[in-house]
Amino acid sequence: MLDVGTNNLKLIEDPFYLGLRQPRLEGEEYLSIIDEYIEAVLTRWPKAIVQFEDFQMKWAFETLKRYRERFCMFNDDVQGTAGVALAGLLGTVRAQGRSLDDFPNHKIVVVGAGSAGLGVLSMAVQVVVRMTGNAETAAQNFFLLDKDVQFCTSFLAFFILFVQSLLCSFRYVMSFLLCNEDVDFMN
Repeated sequence: MLDVGTNNLKLIEDPFYLGLRQPRLEGEEYLSIIDEYIEAVLTRWPKAIVQFEDFQMKWAFETLKRYRERFCMFNDDVQGTAGVALAGLLGTVRAQGRSLDDFPNHKIVVVGAGSAGLGVLSMAVQVVVRMTGNAETAAQNFFLLDKDVQFCTSFLAFFILFVQSLLCSFRYVMSFLLCNEDVDFMN
């Protein structure tokens, strides 16, 4: 377990707080601590699987991109939640008595543009691309809503970079619906 500090003054002042009582590390200083930890764990246990849990969103995707090709690791917020959610989505298709081939025809709304929501969205779109072979139209039935229940535009640029950097083959992101379009989720 790593503790890189906190910026929460209430925690720092709480006498029962067990964490490091200093401002959270950021930038290269933060990444160098993570690098050192990963190298130490995998030097000692070369076949270990490293699980990242509850990383800030700005670091969740960065660390996944940084380590996934070199080490056996996963980010539970991004990938674990996505796997469970995808199982639920596919199970819903089956519970409706439909073939899994019908999954690409369903409209999927992901509420929450954090690391878990983006992970769910990304994995579900990956499945549709694999099922249909069509990256251009795969995202037409996927929608991302932010916490204010508006179509998320603030994370769109970030998501495009995320998809390009991690998944490389997706050109569908621009087809996500944005703020002013009417969407009929019942059809």
